[in-house]
Amino acid sequence: MQNCGFGWRNRVLDATPVASNATVGSLPVTNLQNPYGAASLGFRSLIEKAGDSASFTMTLQAAATWRVFSLHRTNLPETGAQWRIQVSNGGTSVVDTYVMACPVSGGQCVWALPNDVTGDAVTITVWPRTDPGTWVDIPLAYAGPLWSPARNFSSESTADRVLGQDSVVSLGGQEFVATRWFQRRLTIAHQSLGDADATVVEQMLRVAATGRNILFLPDPSADALTLAQRGLFGRLSGGEISNPFGAADRHAITLELTERL
Repeated sequence: MQNCGFGWRNRVLDATPVASNATVGSLPVTNLQNPYGAASLGFRSLIEKAGDSASFTMTLQAAATWRVFSLHRTNLPETGAQWRIQVSNGGTSVVDTYVMACPVSGGQCVWALPNDVTGDAVTITVWPRTDPGTWVDIPLAYAGPLWSPARNFSSESTADRVLGQDSVVSLGGQEFVATRWFQRRLTIAHQSLGDADATVVEQMLRVAATGRNILFLPDPSADALTLAQRGLFGRLSGGEISNPFGAADRHAITLELTERL
């Protein structure tokens, strides 16, 4: 098990994205650079015949570090999908996962490399393995480095959910529930941040304050299905940074991360 990781430098937002297959004109790949999780504001790729994929390439002006790649709020099936991630630098392949299983949970899939790699372009290709005449929706994506504090989060951290539902109770006591959304939320308590960690947290919260989404992985070394199940991509906020141990190099903060819908 590794210390938790935060993805807060999303290269998708800095890169030039280009789709390499049939897309919907009003839902281009550049929509991946907005922070909204709605399919009506995301990237849509058409599946016109068997074997078609959704594929896009992100190119940077200069090489940068990459470690984690994820798609969020998708309509990919939970089983049967496949994907391939390729990182290159100056046209030379750095990482190629080849075609592999793409476990999906809650509409998201995540792949984490064991270490950072350097490259100036990333191509992500997804095969939904669905019937022709359908499409793949990818509203949100993360691709970039992962930052981990020197010490892990506290066991006082909790997982919660926000339910959007309308409930009506009849005169006989019967309940009629209309569910509108299910949103996950994490409270990440950290009681042992070092001075250097606290500085990074401040930078991360500044980025989050602009409306950008932050990726959190409780254990980046977990398998792909676990990463999809436990990872969370959304709005981050934080309370005060305190010094509970006086002059010691230890700081405490509680972060709130809410899934972006």
